[in-house]
Amino acid sequence: MGRSPRISNADLVAAATRVAARLGPARATVELIAREASVPVGSVYHRFPSRAALMAEAWIDAAGRFGADVIARLDAAKTLEDVLEAALVTSRFARADPSAGVVLFANRREDFLADAPGPSKARAAALTSALQGSIAAAARRLLPGNRRGRELIAVAILGIPYGAVRIFLPQAVPPPELDSVILAAARGALA
Repeated sequence: MGRSPRISNADLVAAATRVAARLGPARATVELIAREASVPVGSVYHRFPSRAALMAEAWIDAAGRFGADVIARLDAAKTLEDVLEAALVTSRFARADPSAGVVLFANRREDFLADAPGPSKARAAALTSALQGSIAAAARRLLPGNRRGRELIAVAILGIPYGAVRIFLPQAVPPPELDSVILAAARGALA
């Protein structure tokens, strides 16, 4: 009977996320990620075929968790006021998981996906498409007849919060007081 694995894929993705947040994705080497995870380098390559695949997984993991929360809030929104809850996901996500927040909001997507394997790029594109689809559906439902409804919701729930948290990241975690500023600006964008 084989022994239990010492580390999971999720553990390695978390280690890669922390290293990339601390040093930037370009400087997140497999050696540093292995050291962060307290495993041999071979353990990383046993689970991921390349550094590029692991870095893509770090972005996909963060984007997937972030997007799922935004989509759930948008899909449940019955009013534009309900949409504002989605505007707070960015700052709350950055506070709850600062490393993943830095990966998503203080770096470019391409910094993690440029050299990614095709299947990883496809999964990342599917995440983006799902979020865009949810924004479009909310716009059709809550701003019927408004040709710019999708843009207004995207600005309110993504553009404004992103800009607000970006001021703090990666040096600091966005403070809770920022949420009231995000809400006011997002409400203004939807007015």
